[in-house]
Amino acid sequence: MSKIKHFFIASFVLIIFVFSSCTSISSETKKTNDNLAIPEGFSEISGLWFGDLYFQGQTLRLAFIIDKNPFDYNRVLFYFISVDQGGTSVVGSSLQKKDDEWVLYFEDANVKCNFKVVDKDNLAGKFWQNGLTLNLSLKRASRPDTPEPPFDYESIDVSFKNEIDNIDLYGTLTIPSNLALSKNGKLPCIIFITGSGAQDRDENMYEHKPFFLLSDYFTKVGFATLRMDDRGIGYSSELFTNSTSLDFANDIISAVKFAESQTKIDADRIGLCGHSEGGLIAFIVGATIPDKISFIISLAGPGQRGKELLLTQQILIAKAYGISEKDIEKGNKLNEELFDTIILHKNEKDTESLEKDLINTLNKHSIPKSQQKLLLAQLLNPWFRFFIACDPKDYLKDVKAHVLAVNGELDLQVYYKDNLSQIEKTLKQNGNYNVLTKSFPGLNHLFQPAKTGNPSEYMFIEQTFSKEVMEFIKLWLLELNK
Repeated sequence: MSKIKHFFIASFVLIIFVFSSCTSISSETKKTNDNLAIPEGFSEISGLWFGDLYFQGQTLRLAFIIDKNPFDYNRVLFYFISVDQGGTSVVGSSLQKKDDEWVLYFEDANVKCNFKVVDKDNLAGKFWQNGLTLNLSLKRASRPDTPEPPFDYESIDVSFKNEIDNIDLYGTLTIPSNLALSKNGKLPCIIFITGSGAQDRDENMYEHKPFFLLSDYFTKVGFATLRMDDRGIGYSSELFTNSTSLDFANDIISAVKFAESQTKIDADRIGLCGHSEGGLIAFIVGATIPDKISFIISLAGPGQRGKELLLTQQILIAKAYGISEKDIEKGNKLNEELFDTIILHKNEKDTESLEKDLINTLNKHSIPKSQQKLLLAQLLNPWFRFFIACDPKDYLKDVKAHVLAVNGELDLQVYYKDNLSQIEKTLKQNGNYNVLTKSFPGLNHLFQPAKTGNPSEYMFIEQTFSKEVMEFIKLWLLELNK
């Protein structure tokens, strides 16, 4: 799951500028807009920060995300989000340290910020835009349940190759000191699978690191764990952007082979834990190598075809953002036609005829040419094309593993009723009765306690993952491995 794992298409796209349209960029900004190398001392400013701008009697909430570029760890990727202006984000163009100040430029919004470090959790400075200067203090986001060393287990950085695609993969293997689940000196293993978008091994989203938390929790219970960076993370965007769920499934098959080769891991007790799209990938792997997968945990994984899942997702999220019923209906009609067009062309490698049909549909619905280029880039993306047409039932029918599927009832991205019921129904119809599904009230797509489930809440919730859900999964796993 880039940071938020959902798509707004056509009339659901909100285009809002911060304060005003950008009319000019200072010469100082232009000189430095290619300066994105990691500067010395970067760790003191990296992370997620919150602050308030006070302007003409109004308060505007801002969130600053400052991190390494996911595809080039030698460079910075940073942006700010105007929370109260529809979640508009502005990507930074330059970050420098001058004496004791950090200077951040955002060329597209004609914004410059200067910050001094007050302490490890606070920055104080100024926000400049179009001649306007405002005070801005930032506070680091709190993530109290992120595990901290020392750890009472072995944690090893590992690498292995996907021989099918000739790709090097990187991750972390943990080996517990708790040997309660050991059989003949070997331990059960959980392999974690990230959701959609470019994700590192911790599935870091807004400084939430759910896979780090889950790995720590289950390693202490007695499971070895393997969590992996998505292909290309840290060194190549091309590897990731041209890949589909099937390609990611090949990576996980390679991870299973790697786990089998480890002397402390029981090859007969290797399972998968996938979040969101990771749940789909787990089902693909479970169907491809059914005799090698002991169990699958689906964390808000899809049971519906991609088309139906995204149509429901977009309606729920649009309602959460307060978009009118009329606009939702209009957008849904357009999206359904676009998705049906993608499905019609799903077996074609050449996208020329697909693109032509998509443009015809966009023109039919009077979508401005200025928006069409951006929309077509998304609609023609290989991952998106596969996901829209993919039906998890095609894989679930061949899954032999024990399956636990859980969802939050405030999940607006993978609606719990439709998807949990479809997972259970398909497995049982095909003879696999080793399935348990459960929904949890008050939890969102990330299994955080939430008020509405709106993705805009994710960054503001301090808790990373529900302890109740972790405990439920633990009891299910222990029953399998007793």
